[in-house]
Amino acid sequence: MIFKKKCPICSSKKRIIVWNNKIRSGNANGLKSKFTRLNEKIFQCLNCNLVYLEKFRSGLLDNSIFRKEFDGEASVKKYYQFNKPREINKIKFIKKFISFKNKKVFESNCGAAVILDHLKPFTKLTAGLDHEVYSNHVKKKHLFFSSKKDLNESKLNFDIILSLGEIEHQFNVINFLSFLKSKLSKKGIIVFRIPNYDNIYKYMIGVDFFKFDYRISHNYYFNEKSLNYLFKKCKLKIVKKIGIQEYSTNHLLTYAETGKRVKKIYKFLTKNRDLFIKKNIEKNMLSTSFIYIVKN
Repeated sequence: MIFKKKCPICSSKKRIIVWNNKIRSGNANGLKSKFTRLNEKIFQCLNCNLVYLEKFRSGLLDNSIFRKEFDGEASVKKYYQFNKPREINKIKFIKKFISFKNKKVFESNCGAAVILDHLKPFTKLTAGLDHEVYSNHVKKKHLFFSSKKDLNESKLNFDIILSLGEIEHQFNVINFLSFLKSKLSKKGIIVFRIPNYDNIYKYMIGVDFFKFDYRISHNYYFNEKSLNYLFKKCKLKIVKKIGIQEYSTNHLLTYAETGKRVKKIYKFLTKNRDLFIKKNIEKNMLSTSFIYIVKN
C-alpha cells in the first residue's frame, strides 16, 4: 500500500478532499457490498482534475484476488455469469465506430475472452492478457499471455488494443499507457472504456451514489478534463471520444427514488422514452463511461 501525497498524473500538491468516509471493499458472495473498517480519503487535483484514492493497493491488480473480492470468485464460470452480457454490450457499441475486419486484436485484462470470442470470426489474430486462471480456457481459441513479460518476448504488435474497464484500477497509469503504446503497430489504435466521474448519477444522486461507487479497487476516477490531460501527457492523440451510458434511465430513476442499489428496477418510462433519454445523456457526455479511441 502506498500513500499518494501528490497527484499521480501531474504531480501537483494542490488538491481538495472530496471524500473522507468508508468505501466499498468488495462484495460478500459477489452480491452484498462490504466496506472498509476505517474512513478513506479521496482527493481531487486542482490542476488536472483527477480524482484519486489516498491509498493505492497494488495487490488488487492481480485478477485472481480482485475478482474473488468483487465478483465472488475468480473462475471462468463466474466470469461468464457476472460479465458476459456487459462485455457483449460494450463490444457491440464499440463496433459502431471502428472495424475489426482482418485486424490483429489484443485485449488487456481479457478475462475468459468473451469479447475475443465475439471478434474472432472476422479478425486476423486475437490475443489476450490476464491471470493464468483463465489460461486453459482462452488458449482454446486465442493466443494467451499471463504476464507483460511474456507478451514483450513474443515481439507481437497489434492493430487494435482493447482496454475496457481497466485503466482506473492501475497502480502506475503512466507506465501502463507506455506499455500499451509499445504494443501498437504503426497505424494502430487503443480503445479504452473508462468510467466517467462526472456522470449523471453523481449530479442526480450525490452521496447515495458515491457511497457505493467509491471502492478500494479504483485508484483513479477520471472525467473528460483529466483524461484529456493524461493522454496529452502520454503523447497519445485522441481520435474519438464517445459517451456510453451502460444502464437504463429506469435504473437511474430507481436509484434516485430508493437512494441505493437494488435489483428490482421500476418501470417509470417506456422503452422508447428510456432509450431517447439515454442517448441524450451520452450526447452530453454525462454517461456512466466513456469510450476513448487514441493513437500514437
